[in-house]
Amino acid sequence: MSTVDRGTGSRRIAAERLKAHGPEGRLFQPPDWQWAHAGEVGWWVRPDWRSVLLTPEGALRLDEWRANGWVETIKRGPHRIVSRVALPSGPVYVKQFLVPTWREVLRQWFRRGKGRNEAKQARKLAAIGVPTIRPVALGERRVRKFLFENTLISPEIPEAIPLDRFLRDVLPSMERRRAVIVRHRLAEALGALTARMHEAGMRHDDFHPGNLLLRLDGDDQPWLAMIDLDAMRVGKPLSAKAAAANLARLNHASLLLASRTDRQRFLRAYVEVRGAVLGELGPFTKQVVGLTRRWAERLWRRRARRCVGSNTDFQAIRERDRWVVASRSIDRETLDRLRVNPDGPFSDPDAVLLKHSRTTTVVELTILVDEAPTRVVYKRFNRKKRLEAVLTAVRPSRAWRAWQANHHLRSRGLPTPPDLLVLGRDHRPGRLRWFPSGPSETFLMTVKAEPSITLSDYLVSILPERPEADRIAARRRLAGALGRLLRELHDRSLSDRDLKASNILIEGNPDAIRPRLSLIDLVGVRLISPLPKNRRIQNLARLIASLTEHPEWNRTDSLRLLRAYLPQHESAAGRWKQVWRRIERRIRRKRARNLRRGRPLS
Repeated sequence: MSTVDRGTGSRRIAAERLKAHGPEGRLFQPPDWQWAHAGEVGWWVRPDWRSVLLTPEGALRLDEWRANGWVETIKRGPHRIVSRVALPSGPVYVKQFLVPTWREVLRQWFRRGKGRNEAKQARKLAAIGVPTIRPVALGERRVRKFLFENTLISPEIPEAIPLDRFLRDVLPSMERRRAVIVRHRLAEALGALTARMHEAGMRHDDFHPGNLLLRLDGDDQPWLAMIDLDAMRVGKPLSAKAAAANLARLNHASLLLASRTDRQRFLRAYVEVRGAVLGELGPFTKQVVGLTRRWAERLWRRRARRCVGSNTDFQAIRERDRWVVASRSIDRETLDRLRVNPDGPFSDPDAVLLKHSRTTTVVELTILVDEAPTRVVYKRFNRKKRLEAVLTAVRPSRAWRAWQANHHLRSRGLPTPPDLLVLGRDHRPGRLRWFPSGPSETFLMTVKAEPSITLSDYLVSILPERPEADRIAARRRLAGALGRLLRELHDRSLSDRDLKASNILIEGNPDAIRPRLSLIDLVGVRLISPLPKNRRIQNLARLIASLTEHPEWNRTDSLRLLRAYLPQHESAAGRWKQVWRRIERRIRRKRARNLRRGRPLS
């Protein structure tokens, strides 16, 4: 059978299955479902589950389960609560869809409840052979025909975990050869499953690895199931354009979890199933990659913007002569003390002074974060110029630039310790308050990464004590890790013009096969999309110039760093030589400028 015939046949079979009611009969209708009613809440429930889930009066046994300690909250937000209940007969998931505003009430008036929609989509997926949840009860609260909170209950899918958790936590801990085989099979299985959905006209508008469950059988063959189905839409088989747009959502979510090779293997498997509908693999891949980049930039920027105002994660407070934006994880009493007296930690007898210079003062102390004692770094950006407040009226302050850069990095999955608080204070005399300006002093609080050491301190104090062979091996590992870190930074449209050894942390064990590096002191970080080559060269030159100031670092190590930074095809083709010459010219200019200004090259 040709590819076109196979695609046409699969569409016809899928359409026939969707028209049929299936082996379980009609959804939420007798005799397969029973009706129960308690107050304003009505329940459709499977007969064999009624006594397990509902009381004789028809109410959900949720309070009883909580009293027995069987309820574990998995997700909690303003729009839904997802709980896992460890019943003696087997675990079930209780998904409660909340209605915090009238917007949700009106949405459900036109589109039915989210619980009912999700159950219907689950039946349609099962009809085309895609594993998914199996609802056993639906509860809806109605007041004067308006639908409010509704609840969907389904048994747990045994031995399955979310795909994003598997890629982040389980796969890296596997033996290398086994991990490679699992990655290959997983990419192909996911491509085939997605193609089957699109061929049946199903499009998931919230398509990401967190909405897929994975289970490996004894031979490491992947089994995938789709969950969180309220965002599923059903229509005609997806065209090449619509398929590329939907795949861009999954591809974007996998940017931080899967390699480029795995994503290409997924697309190849997808195109093989759908055949002539999509055309050639090359042009289709290029289309998906372009859409993925635009979608990723949009979501990364949206997540990073959360740090500028009040929401579920942050609180913004503005007063007459100061303002503060803080994470909600900070203890409220500690936050109030800092608002009243931002300089208090510098006189705290338990604080450890880390740095005191003309530009910054830094201490380390312990505060309560999420009700647990946490070591933090607190920094005051001192006034560098008399007109500091006037300058910050037309440009962001140093603390604010570092605060936003921290969240840009974290939204893009780049390693950096999380910032907890940014605070600005105006110290101008009363007669100058009429002049437009920003804060004259700013403060920034960051979680201290433990255990950790700066790359500069490691090269100065620890590496020289090692045997020669160990020093060479350590420098090779660090060069590779630095090149990969800088490449990821640039690939995600970020530049750091002050990238130096003292602004890079080695977290955990410095002798690990792949050292964990993270960035600190982010005042020089900028978001530029697309990032020009000149910026890339400047970042490379600044880092290599800083490293070569250490006797332990040599020219060969810098070349290894550059080879790890460049794409493999450019490095293999010898193009690294042109880049190296540009870096050397930039380093000579940097050294000459610092020499004229009498400033050391740190």
